This record gives sequence, C-alpha cells and structure tokens, in this order.
Amino acid sequence: MDINNVKNKTKEVTREFMLLNIGIVLLGIFLVIFPTDSALIICCIIGVILSLWGLFKIIEYFRIKKEFFGSFSLVQGCVLLCFGIYIIIRPEFLAKMVAIVLNMILFIGAILKLQYALEFARFKSRGWGIQAIGAVLVIAACIIAFLNPFGAADFLMIFIGISLIFDGVWDLITMIYVSKFVKNIEKAVKSTLKDEEMVDAEYTDEGQE
Repeated sequence: MDINNVKNKTKEVTREFMLLNIGIVLLGIFLVIFPTDSALIICCIIGVILSLWGLFKIIEYFRIKKEFFGSFSLVQGCVLLCFGIYIIIRPEFLAKMVAIVLNMILFIGAILKLQYALEFARFKSRGWGIQAIGAVLVIAACIIAFLNPFGAADFLMIFIGISLIFDGVWDLITMIYVSKFVKNIEKAVKSTLKDEEMVDAEYTDEGQE
C-alpha cells in the first residue's frame, strides 16, 4: 500500500467533497430564502447554461473544418441552443420538475450515507451508528417530500431547502470523520511496516553473528 498515494487521493477527494457540499448548503439557503421564485431562477440558470453549451458546440463545428462526416456538433449545438432558449422563455415548463430532481439527489445521497455507515460498521469503526442515523433522517425527509403533505409549493421548497442544508452540513461532518478514519489507517500501516522493518533488522543482525 502506497501511503503517499492514499494521502494525496484523500486530500483531492476531501477538497472536491467540501466544495460540493458547500454548494449544496448554499442551494438549500437559497431555496429557504426564495421559495417562490427559486424553481424559476434555477430553470433560467439551466436554460442559460444549455444555450451557452449549444453556442459552443455550433462554434466548435465551424472552427474544426477537418471533420465533414461523423460529427454531430452542429445538430447537438442547435438542439441545446433551442432547448435552452425555450427554458429561458418558458421556465415554468421545467419548474415543476425541480423539486422532484432535488429530492432524488437527496435520496441518492442518503443511500450513499447508509452504505458508508454499513462499511464503517464492518471495520468496527466508532461513530458508524451516528452516520446511519443521519442517513435514515435524510431518507425520511425525502419520503415526506415525495408525499408532499404541505400542499403549497413554497412550503415544499422550504422543506427541501432545509433538508439540503442538513444534508450538506452532515456530509461535511462525515468528511471530517472519514479523514480521521483514513489517518488512523495510515498510522496503523506505518506502525506495521515499522515493526516489520525492526523484525527484518533483528534477523539480519542474528544472521551476521
């Protein structure tokens, strides 16, 4: 096992995980503050992104003159651009799906949390029960959001926003816990390698005598 590779990979994953969850927390805060217009704003942002992506594809097609056949950049660009413009003009077309998509993302994340908790339990790591509780709470929140007992769309968006904030903060706590867990494994591996080196040195000294 290469300790340096494990350490570098852990730092890279930790950095990406932190940025992702900070974004999730900010999205949750955004939904709580602007529950009425949040879905429309998100749809407009998606429309702008798709439009820019489509323009990029179209420009790419005309810039690369070597490809005459087998390239679908022009078709992809036109479709993305048209779809993006349509969403910008009619954001309500996609707004109804925003809550469902966000709730699905929460649900998938909760299942991953539960998997992590079970894996920590296999390693007999302390704190796995807390991770399992967090996963169960997020799953319960997703089920409530799917059933939508609130009636009004604003209350549903606020609930999903609070769930996103909880999920993001919980993931940040999990990230800290995983980092400590990896460090403990690293210490154990180093200790084992050191013991093996000492044993090898003793055998070498005995053989020289």
